[in-house]
Amino acid sequence: MKAENKKIILAINTAAEEESAVFLFDGVKITKEKIGSQKDKLLNSVDKILRKRKIAAEDIGGVLVVSGPGAFTAVRQGVVLANTFGYLLGVPVLGLKREEFKDEKEFLKLGYGKMIKAKKGRIVLPTYGKEPNITKPKKWKL
Repeated sequence: MKAENKKIILAINTAAEEESAVFLFDGVKITKEKIGSQKDKLLNSVDKILRKRKIAAEDIGGVLVVSGPGAFTAVRQGVVLANTFGYLLGVPVLGLKREEFKDEKEFLKLGYGKMIKAKKGRIVLPTYGKEPNITKPKKWKL
C-alpha cells in the first residue's frame, strides 16, 4: 500500500481464543465489530463494520489477518476471507502470527506499518496450532 493509495485497512482476527473481531483502522481511529463464537457470520460482520463507518469496499487499501496459530476452522475462515478480499479489491494482504503482537492495538499498528511494504497478489497461508485430527466416522452413510 503506497502512501498515495487508500489508507484504510480491514483487519480480521479469528484466531483469538477469547474474542474474534473485524476491524477498520486508518492509522488513528479503530472501529471494531465483535464476532464472538459465530465465525459463520464473518462476512456479515465485515459488511456491518463497513456500513457503520460508511465505507465502500473500494476504499479499503489493504487487508490484515491473524494467520494463526489457532483453531483450525476459525483460522482458515479468516485467512480465506482476507485472501478473497485482497484478490477481489486488488489490494495487498498481510498476515501476522499471534506471537508477533500482545493486543489488538499492537496488531493494528504493527500491521498498518508493515502494510506500506506489502505487495499485491501475495496470499497469506494459515498457521495452525497443531496437526488436524481427522478420523473416519464409525458408520458410513450414503
